[in-house]
Amino acid sequence: MQAQSPHLLLAEQAKSLAAEGQIAAAMTRLKEALRAEPYFLQGWLQLSRLLFEAEHFAEAVQVTQAAERFDPLDADFQSIQQHMQAQAYVEAEAIAKQMLAKEPGHSRAVYTLAHIVGLKNNAEGRVQMLDYGLSHAPANLFLRNLQVSAREEAGDYAGAIEAARTLVKTEESFPALWVLVSILLRYGQNEELLAVCERAKAHAESDPAKLSEIELVRGQILRVMGRRDESVAAYRACLDLNPKNAGAWWALADMKTFDFSGADQAAIETLLKDAELSQADKCIATFAMAKALESSGELDASLETYAKANLLYPSPSFDPDQFTAAIAARIAAFDAESLAQTADSVADGPRPIFILGLPRSGSTLLEQILASHSQIEGTIEQPVLPSIARKAHVMCALNHGGDVLEKVGALSPDELSQLGQAYLANGALFRSQGAAFFTDKLPFNFLHIGLIHKILPDAILIDARRNPMDCGLSLFKQHFPTGVDFSYDLGHIGTYYNQYLNLMDHWDRVLPGRVYHVQYEELVHDPETQIRALLKHVGVPFEPACLTFHSNPRAVRTASSEQVRQPINTKGIGAWRAVAPHLEALSRSLGAQTLARFEQVLNA
Repeated sequence: MQAQSPHLLLAEQAKSLAAEGQIAAAMTRLKEALRAEPYFLQGWLQLSRLLFEAEHFAEAVQVTQAAERFDPLDADFQSIQQHMQAQAYVEAEAIAKQMLAKEPGHSRAVYTLAHIVGLKNNAEGRVQMLDYGLSHAPANLFLRNLQVSAREEAGDYAGAIEAARTLVKTEESFPALWVLVSILLRYGQNEELLAVCERAKAHAESDPAKLSEIELVRGQILRVMGRRDESVAAYRACLDLNPKNAGAWWALADMKTFDFSGADQAAIETLLKDAELSQADKCIATFAMAKALESSGELDASLETYAKANLLYPSPSFDPDQFTAAIAARIAAFDAESLAQTADSVADGPRPIFILGLPRSGSTLLEQILASHSQIEGTIEQPVLPSIARKAHVMCALNHGGDVLEKVGALSPDELSQLGQAYLANGALFRSQGAAFFTDKLPFNFLHIGLIHKILPDAILIDARRNPMDCGLSLFKQHFPTGVDFSYDLGHIGTYYNQYLNLMDHWDRVLPGRVYHVQYEELVHDPETQIRALLKHVGVPFEPACLTFHSNPRAVRTASSEQVRQPINTKGIGAWRAVAPHLEALSRSLGAQTLARFEQVLNA
C-alpha cells in the first residue's frame, strides 16, 4: 500500500483536531501541511475557513489570497479565460466543472460557473453557486462582493444586505463599507445607513472626494427622513469638500422647494466652465442651473437650460419604435384568455396596494395620503415586482419552454401562487408595521398589471394619472440617474405617454374595473371627495389623518418628498401654459387625439 503524503496526513490530523474543538492546534497542522506542499489548495481553503470561523478575519483574507497564488489548476483557468473570450461558454463550463471535481470550492471555477449561470438570467442559480464557493472560502472578498449583487438580482434584498454586512465584517475598509452604504441607501435602511456613513468617514483617509460622497449620501437620507435643515447642511458640507460634486447641486435643486442664492448660481456657472468636468456631471449641473433659473422666475431661460441639460444626458437608449412594439407584444400576450387563470390561493401576508402610472404624476401624493391611514403602511418604490417578473420568465423558460410573453397563460395556478408568495416574502424587508395593507409605489409597474392580476388576485391597483402636458414638462425637468431614458426628449415623452395610455386602456378592456384611476387635477381640486372615494375602493374607513397627510413624519424617498410635506395645493396645475412655446415637440408627439382626451383637465 502506497504511503499517504505528509501534507495529507497533517490535513487529516487538522480535521480531527478541529472536530474536537482544538482549533489552534488544527491551524498549526494545516500550516505545517502547506509548508510541505504549497500547492495543496484544500489545505489553504480549510485553513482560511477555520480562521474565518474564529473571527481572525484579516488572516483569513490573507490565506485566501495566498491560495490563489498557489493554484494547482492555473493552466485550466487560463484555458477557461480563452473560451470565455471566444464566448465558448459550453466548453468553459465543462472545464470549470472538471476543476470543481478535482478541487471542491475552487474559487475561480465557482466564479466562472456563477457568471455563466447569470448569462442565462438565472439569478437564483448564480446565488446558489456563489454560496457554495463561499462555504469553502468564506473570506474570499471577490466572491463576497458578487454575492451581494447576485442576491439583489434574485430579489433577496435582506440577504443582500446581510451579505454586505458580512463583507464589512470580513474586511472593514472604505470599499467594503461603500458597498454597504450603497445597498442600505437603495433599500431605505435609514438609521443603520447614517451609522455606517460615520464608520466610512473613519476609513476615508481624509480624502476630500470620498468624504464629499459620504456627505452627499447623508444629505439624501436626511432629506428622506424629513430632516430638511440637516440635509441642506450635509449638501453644503459635500460642496465644501469637493466644489466639483455636481450631484450636490442637483440634490439641492431636486428638493423643489430650495431657493438658490446669487452666490449659488455663480458657483454652478463656474463649475460648468470647468473643462475637466465630465459630460455626465455637466448634465447634472446644468439641470441644477435650470432649476435655479426657474426658482428666480426666469422661465424662458430656465426651459432653454433644461433643454441643454437633456441634450447632455449621456447616451439615452430609448427607441420609440421598439417601445411601441413592446407594448403591442404585451397587449397580445395578456389577452382575456391568458388572464383568466390566476393563483389558486391568496398570498399569505398583508394586502398590497400598487400605485402606478408615470413618474411625476402625483403617485407620491397618493402614497402619502394612503400611508397616513392607520391600516396602511407606506413603503418605498419597491424593486420586488420587476424581480418577480424575471422569475416568471425563468419559470416559463424552464417549465414551459418559452418566453413569459409566449407562455404566461401556461403557468399553473400553483406556479402563480408561488410567484405571489415570493413577492410578499421578498418585500418583507420593506414592511415593519404589521399593517393589513401596504403600498408599493414603483410607477413602471403599470407594465406588469397583467402579471399582478394573475399572481396576486386580491391586490389593489391604483393608476395615478396627470394631464400629459404638465406630466411631460415635469419629466423633462427631472434628472433621473437611470431607468427613465425616454424623459430626455420631448418627442419621446409624448410617445411614451401615448403607449402608457394604450396599455392602460387594454387593461381596462380585459380587466374591467380592476384598475382604479385617480386624476391628479381632480384630486387636488376636491381632495376630500376624492380621498373618501379612494379609501372606499381600498376597503378602509375614512380617517381625517388622510386629509392632513403633510403632517405624516414617515420617510419619503422620491423627488416629491418636500412637496408632500406641504398641504395640498394647485401650484403644479397648468404650469405648462407659461412655457407652452418650448413644448411644441411634446404636444406634437402627443397628438390631437390624446390632447382632446384631456381637454377638461388641460383647461382646468
